[in-house]
Amino acid sequence: MNKLFFILIFLSNTFVVFAQETILVKFKVNASSLKGITNFGIRGNASPLSWEKTILLNDNDKDGMYEGELSFPNNIEVLEYKYVYGDKNLVWELDKQNRILLIDNKLHQTQDTWNIPNQFDVKKLPKISAEKLAEDFSIFKKTLLEVHPGLYRYHTKSEIDSIFKHFQEVFSKPLSYQEAFLNFTKITSSIKCGHTFPSFYNQTGFIKEVVLNQKDKLPFAFRVLDEKIIITESIIENLEIPLGTEIIAINGIPTQTLLQETAKLVKADGANDGKRYADLNTFGVGGYFEMFDCYFSLLYPPDNEQYKIKIKKPNSENIEELKVNTVSRTERMNALIKKNPNHITKADQLWKLEFWENNTAYLQLGTFDVFKFSFDWQDFLKNAFKEIKKQKVKNLVIDIRWNEGGQDEVLLFIGQNIIKQPIKISQRQDLVRYNKIIAELKPYLFTWDNTFFDLSTKTKPFNNDYFLLTGKNITEIQPSKNAFEGNIYLLVNAFNSSATFYFAEIAKENKLATLIGETTGGSQKGLNAGTLFFLRLPNSKIEIDIPIIGTFSDNKAEGGIVPDIIVKPTVADLIKGEDKVLKITQEMIQKK
Repeated sequence: MNKLFFILIFLSNTFVVFAQETILVKFKVNASSLKGITNFGIRGNASPLSWEKTILLNDNDKDGMYEGELSFPNNIEVLEYKYVYGDKNLVWELDKQNRILLIDNKLHQTQDTWNIPNQFDVKKLPKISAEKLAEDFSIFKKTLLEVHPGLYRYHTKSEIDSIFKHFQEVFSKPLSYQEAFLNFTKITSSIKCGHTFPSFYNQTGFIKEVVLNQKDKLPFAFRVLDEKIIITESIIENLEIPLGTEIIAINGIPTQTLLQETAKLVKADGANDGKRYADLNTFGVGGYFEMFDCYFSLLYPPDNEQYKIKIKKPNSENIEELKVNTVSRTERMNALIKKNPNHITKADQLWKLEFWENNTAYLQLGTFDVFKFSFDWQDFLKNAFKEIKKQKVKNLVIDIRWNEGGQDEVLLFIGQNIIKQPIKISQRQDLVRYNKIIAELKPYLFTWDNTFFDLSTKTKPFNNDYFLLTGKNITEIQPSKNAFEGNIYLLVNAFNSSATFYFAEIAKENKLATLIGETTGGSQKGLNAGTLFFLRLPNSKIEIDIPIIGTFSDNKAEGGIVPDIIVKPTVADLIKGEDKVLKITQEMIQKK
């Protein structure tokens, strides 16, 4: 009897332990809007789910309600998942967004609807423990010290040590995911590098959802001019807010103050604050994250999805106070499209070719991130320059305003088509901080070119702090057979800070074009870029872009490229709907 009793107790305890080790989740989703589909199921981030294989759900009574049960380990706090259907041609719901379910040691029953996101209260998320944050910070610090080529470009060692000491204290306490993201952003922005930040696009679906995609955005598109927020479009129904309305304050904080604090978080090179403020302009472009959207609500969260704002309408001295409901980026974009069907929703719309009067062609290149295009960018440019030559165009306006940069191949291709004779490229020293990535960091670093983990065959010692990259650099650009031979006008602004910074620099140094607009972003002393490591922190799940190559030109001044003709847009121009830079360019062409 005693032996039997012992066995029963053992089995009972074993069952209790097993029961506590798994959590049952019952999935139920309404997919009745879909017709004639096969292999409907679910994918996710935690076993037994994965993002590579579908676990099928059942619809036994054929009413479009799919169901299934799965058990998950109880050490999972957050489950990310999506519904899919199909086999070879897999269809995913919720473009660029994941569903989120908190796993808290109890039975869960979902009530989802296909392609409609479920409501998720980020306040219910547990904070990240101090121990986990300390580990993440240690990995981040080691990576910067090991890899970042510009860590000491604008700071002394003692200043960097002081920054690390301060944030080591910050990360010694539990933080929410939003607080962790904000503080990693504060560290990276303090380095003053235009390529170092927690990239919005490379975050996990979870971080995008809980930090970046919340319903905490202003219901406006706006321009930032002279430290003022000027509304260009409002999506508030039944309330007229005309173009040119100025936001005086938000939640009692003067606009100048909140812009200054938000701009401190923006990645930019050195003291180029023009780039920092340019990044705060918010257009509500579909598919793109914008800096103000991502940072402002982290610094100044709304109260119950509302902000109190003070506004001043154009041609009025009266200050009105309003309560405005916050929106998600998707809600704002959809409302802007409803008001204006031509509202930009994808990268394809950022490139265009037009032919004007006075034998002039206008080539708008709003991004060099050509991987986002649905068309072949090289074919587009080849055909553009062929058509320009065919029409015997005498003046070419190339507009790269609001283009931060992207693939260097685009810059080289354009260069070959706008030079009349071979040009020399100013050579910089390409330096890296490491020879070979240490083993303890490798699990957390990812990149598109794995040869950068071991540079021992591509470098030679330069000094005590750097290795010199010994690969071949482009020293000369040769013109193509269809190269443009007329007058070129290059339109620039402070947003140009990577490949477009180099475009402006090469064009000005070689007198390829007349530069018109505002001083660019970037720094003539050189940038940290080339190739990036993506640092994925294991506990907070935050990803941080770390540049690998530093280019150095110590004989040049800090700051961006100053155009030949400086044109600064004004609030009056905005209200009139006038593009002052384009207007002055057209007037110059007319005079010639």
